Order: sequence, then C-alpha cells, then structure tokens
Amino acid sequence: MPAQTSATVHVLPDGPTIIAPLGAKLSDVLVEAGLSLAMDCGGKGLCGRCLVWVEGAVSAVEPEEAKQIDPALLARGHRLACQARVAGELNVRLPEPERLDAKAWRIEGDEDGPPAMTEPALNGIDLHLPAPSLQDPRSDQRRLEDALAAAGRPEARLDDPLAAGQLSRLAREAGWRLRAVLRGRRVVGVGPWGQPALGLAVDLGSTKLAAYLCDMENGAILAAKGMLNPQASFGADVVTRLQRAIAKPDDGRRLTAMIRQAIDDLAGEMTRQAGVERQRVMAMSLVGNSVMTHLFLGLPLAQLAAPPFVACLDQPLDLPAERLGLRLAPGALVHLPPLVGGFVGSDNVAMIMGAGLDGAERCRLGLDIGTNTEVTLSVPGRDKPLLIASAPSGPTFEGAHLSAGMRAMAGAIHRVGVEGGRLAVQTIDGSPPAGVCGSGVIDAVAELNRHGLINKLGHLDRGHPLVRVDGTGARFVLAGADQSAHGAEVAISQADIGQVQLAKAAIRAAGQTLLALAGLSESDLEEVVLAGSFGSNFGVENAKAMGLIPDVAGAVYRQVGNAAGVGARWALLDMAARRRALAIPAKAQYVELTGESRFNGLFARNLAFPALADRSVQAQAL
Repeated sequence: MPAQTSATVHVLPDGPTIIAPLGAKLSDVLVEAGLSLAMDCGGKGLCGRCLVWVEGAVSAVEPEEAKQIDPALLARGHRLACQARVAGELNVRLPEPERLDAKAWRIEGDEDGPPAMTEPALNGIDLHLPAPSLQDPRSDQRRLEDALAAAGRPEARLDDPLAAGQLSRLAREAGWRLRAVLRGRRVVGVGPWGQPALGLAVDLGSTKLAAYLCDMENGAILAAKGMLNPQASFGADVVTRLQRAIAKPDDGRRLTAMIRQAIDDLAGEMTRQAGVERQRVMAMSLVGNSVMTHLFLGLPLAQLAAPPFVACLDQPLDLPAERLGLRLAPGALVHLPPLVGGFVGSDNVAMIMGAGLDGAERCRLGLDIGTNTEVTLSVPGRDKPLLIASAPSGPTFEGAHLSAGMRAMAGAIHRVGVEGGRLAVQTIDGSPPAGVCGSGVIDAVAELNRHGLINKLGHLDRGHPLVRVDGTGARFVLAGADQSAHGAEVAISQADIGQVQLAKAAIRAAGQTLLALAGLSESDLEEVVLAGSFGSNFGVENAKAMGLIPDVAGAVYRQVGNAAGVGARWALLDMAARRRALAIPAKAQYVELTGESRFNGLFARNLAFPALADRSVQAQAL
C-alpha cells in the first residue's frame, strides 16, 4: 500500500473540507482555500494573531509557539496556524470574524455633504433613439452618435466595443429610451433613462479598505462600506508583504488577486445595499500607498523594496475596469491619481486634498498614521510648499505586535482613564474586553506616564499593585481574567511599551526632520491635522502626554476623519480635482528619511517619554 501523502482538514462549523499535504503549515492550507487569517508577522510565529482551535492529528507544540499562547487556551486545543502542521485528519475552528466598527473606523465620510463639482467627470444625456428598420438600418453606434449630435453634442463618439455591446442590449430592452454617459467627448456607457451614472471611490489601505458608492451627477454617497484588507494574511505591514511577494512570485500574484477580488466583492455588496444594478457603476477611483497600488496593478516590486525606493509608475492612470477583474459597467475606467515618491502614494495626495493641506495659508503639520505614517508639512512662501515623508511607524497602532493588541473591533478597549482614583476602561461596543486597540494603547501609556508608573525611558514601576511581574516580565493590567471576554487578562506589557516608543519616535522624528529642513521648529506650527480613522479617534491630549504628537501652545488641532477617502471621492467625481491632484507632487519635496542623518538622532531622542510637571502629585491617584 502506498504511503499516505495527504489528509483531510475539516473547517468547522460549516467551512470547507480541504485535502492538504501531510506536513503542510495549517496557515498555508487555510489561506490557499480562500480563508482569511490575521498574521501580522507574516507567518513567522511572532505575533500570536493566527490562533485557531484544532482537534486531531497535528504536529507537536514547539517551545517558541507555546510562548505566544496563553496556557489556558493551549490546554483547550488552541494553536498558531502558522506553526502547526498537518499530521493527519483534523478539525479546525477559526476565530469569529472581526466585526468592523464603522464609527471607529470613520468610513462614513460625508459629514460635510457632497463635494462641489466644477467639472463633472461624467455627464449623462437622456435620449430617445428611433428604432432600426429596413428603411433605417444604421448601426447602433451611428444611431447613438446621430442622436447625441441632435442633442448638441456633435463631437461625441462611441468607440469602445464593450460600451457598444451594452448599448445594443439595453436599447432593445428599454424600447430605445436610454441615458448616454460621456466622459468628455467619449461615450463610456449607457444606462436607464433618467437614472444617473454611479461611481466607486476606494481608499486602499494596508489594514483596511474604505469604499464609497457615489452618484456621479450630484456627488451624494449612496453606500459606504469598509472591510479588513485580506492581504493581512501575508503580514500586517507593507514591507512584510513586499518581501513575501518578491521572494515568492506566486504569493505576489495571490496578493494581487486577493485585493482585486475584495474590491469586486465590495462593489457587489454596495450596489445591492443601494438597490441598484452593478452595471450602472461607470467610473472608479482608487488611492493607496505605493506598495498597495503596485500590488493592485500587478507591477514589478523589486525596485521599490531597496534604496532609492523607485516606483514603476507614478503618473495618473485610467485603466479599463475589466482588465483589472472588476465587474463594473463594460466601459468603466479606473482612475488612479499620481504618486509622490518612495512609499508615499496617491493616498497621501488624496489626504492632502481632503484636508486642504495644499493651500499655503499657514504652517501646518499633517499626520495620516498607519503602518507607514505619511507626514506632510505645509510651509507658506517656499518654492515647494509641501515637504512629505513616510515614517516607518509599523503596525503597532493597528494593534499588531502587542501582547493583547487588536484592531478597532468589538471587544477592543479604546478608552483608558482614571475616575475617582480608579482605573476605568471602555470597549468600543461595551462588551467584555478582548484586547486593546491603538487609541486604547495611547490612553493607557499616557496615563502610565501621567501617573508616574513609567519613567522617561518607559520602564514600568514594578512595585505598583496594578503591575504584575512574573517569568514573562512586567505588565500593567487593564482587565483581569475574570473581566475579559476570553478568560485571560488584558494587559500592556513592558515589551508593548517598547513597541509604542519605536512607533511614536518614528512619527515625531519624521515631523521634526521636515521642520528642520524648512528652517523651522515645532513651536512654529500653527495647525496640526490628524487624518485617517486612527488619527481621528485617539484623544489629542493623551497623544501629547505620551509624546506622539507635538504639544504646541496656541496651535489648532484638527481631526479630519478619512481625508484620503474624501480626496478619492473628489478624484472620482471631478476633473478639476484630478488636475489639482496632479499638481500636488509638483509642489512637493519628497524626503527619504533613510538618507537624512538627523532623523536617526531625533528618533533616538524621541524614544523617551515627555516629563510631566504634575507627575509626582498624580502618582498618588492610581
């Protein structure tokens, strides 16, 4: 009898049954089957995020894996999918899908109403065409062009075979009453009489996607939706994914296919939510950092991964949606605004537009905090009034690389404070704590600094009753095992504080580097703009107290929500906004921080926490 080479993996309760090679990593088996796993470390066994329950024949637990799993969970059959290997037939249960909190993620994006459109990207004209006959056998193309000429658009041309095919079908179904949709002089599609064309604006982030289904005539948002970026199965940060795609080209192609499928799925969900046909989506815009854009387009990556970090393409693009695997209207085009340079992509251009940083009225610092934090300094009076850099902040504020870290989801502690001398925590949805997200980490570390439980180097006071010390090190307990959702304590460890120090030092030093290049200091700032879902959800005073953002007397602090999403919508809807986006890289000085010697010194200095004058007094309160 031949030796067994494969085994059956059953995904419970109602997932697929998979035939997997013996010895295969469980994570590889699950991801290849189309299932999503959080693997912030890229499958290296360092983050503990890919925890699954297993029953059956699986490889033995190695000591390094055991360090990442709470002993109580390990005893109940939990394993890291990236470390466990298939040894025979087994059952697997994945964690409950993380539920996105729309308010915390700030995806709604229409607080100020639809943008004013001075030059709409698409225009619709209702037409009643004469039906063909033996006496009038003109082609459908000529019939439409003649009707457009009679309606005052003699220059209009239908030269896209896909749009022509849509015309032939719809005209006969609708009794020759239809709406022609034009982009300039070109007919990009046809739709039902009296119904406006729709568009999809996508902000493609490393951690999440935010998408907006818009009326192309008045700019109104018909649906808004967010989702986790499924590429997180290959690592929480863009560098990990970049390295994976270069080392394993098949994985690069999978990353491209993953994100295209996710966007196509979003388009389907949002059109169903709005009660409209997918075929009415006749335009799309997409913004993202350089790595995300390259992965979406399937472009070469090696030249972007090493100095001088060169993009393959950096100019605006308009590509057929069909070529990208997106099932929109047959003639729909996808518009991608220009990139700035290095890892700074079109999402930064969109954020600058959405936050108004390209107006040079005052000295302003813009921060869009993520795994790569885009830092923009706007300085009036310079030939290039924008200085832009990408700070290597990592995914700490997305909840990655933290012992109890999680994204801004149900069960995440997002507020930490002191009330009546007692520690108080609040989760996003009011449920028992399951972990802590970025805004909760900022609050917690700020309170530790404010009350003297850490010194300026970040070392915990091991004598405090809320600080636990054992063989794994010191940690500050936010919620005990009896209070948590999973029976294990939720805490901020000494190592977690170190991760926070690295992230906040990178962001703060990047801003100081740009200011120094402009001959300025933080005291010259008149406004600090905090963009993105994370930047709009943390407490500004606590961010100052732990040294993440500058504390400037008299400066205005403005939290603007998903400004990149706003910019993506403008680029979707308005040709004037596209020209504005094109002008931004020309007025920007891109600064590669790896080439700036002063950045390293500033980074080292900003690892320390700021001294607070009332620390000794407040230390008695907690």
